[in-house]
Amino acid sequence: MSYKSVLVHVSPDPSCGPCLTTAEQLARRFQATLIGVAAEALDPPATGFEDGLLFQTLREQVESDLKAAEACFQERTSESGLSTQWIAVPGAPDRVMALHARGADIIVASRPKEGFGASLLPRVASLVLDTAVPVLVTPSHIHHELSAQRIVIGWKDTRETRRAVSDALPFLEKAKQVVVAAVCKEGRSDEATGLDEIVARLERHGIAVEGRLVPRKAKRVADDLEEIAHDHAADLLVIGAYGHSRLREWALGGVTEDLIDRSSRYILFSH
Repeated sequence: MSYKSVLVHVSPDPSCGPCLTTAEQLARRFQATLIGVAAEALDPPATGFEDGLLFQTLREQVESDLKAAEACFQERTSESGLSTQWIAVPGAPDRVMALHARGADIIVASRPKEGFGASLLPRVASLVLDTAVPVLVTPSHIHHELSAQRIVIGWKDTRETRRAVSDALPFLEKAKQVVVAAVCKEGRSDEATGLDEIVARLERHGIAVEGRLVPRKAKRVADDLEEIAHDHAADLLVIGAYGHSRLREWALGGVTEDLIDRSSRYILFSH
């Protein structure tokens, strides 16, 4: 199993550079096609949108941004030797990315940035919950390339976590060490249900893996997972993402949001 198509949102803003770099590295590692997507929605003020001139100005801005994003993508990839594809659509990034995720094996995404609304960047929650594709979320400040030689899986016997393990197999099969960590409250070893079975499954893939029952120490499970990852020098966490739709807005819960907000590592989410 391998990833053969990597999808990444590209904006004209320089802040998309680290995310695009990670997507390039991933495409090169797995000899995959890199698919760049630019999408931006008209974001009119609360009043005045009925003004035809304002509408035209906003539309021209979107068209200009899409062209600038394409120029950035082509400049970064023209001499990379990678197989690439470019898609530009004037529309809401969440919807455009969800639509074109059908052609991808994995999505690379940035953590939320202050000052960027949903009209400019896709939301991580939407990508995770609405695409049916694993999403690799990059750290806020990337200081190193993802090695994925040591990986921690946050284990909970749910459909989402099982899906995450399956989606992460291309990484897991190349790793030197994989730790499947079940974080449990004191006296609640039942929260580690299935740990031995998932370890045995990965061993049958030839993966160097160990299962660990981890007593919960921190206030947040996300902090316990971060500590485990630190102890094992892991730069990738694999997590099953949980969420729900609230007033037609995607929302992530608990551990998932905590990791997005607090983790300094790459995180592979599946839902």
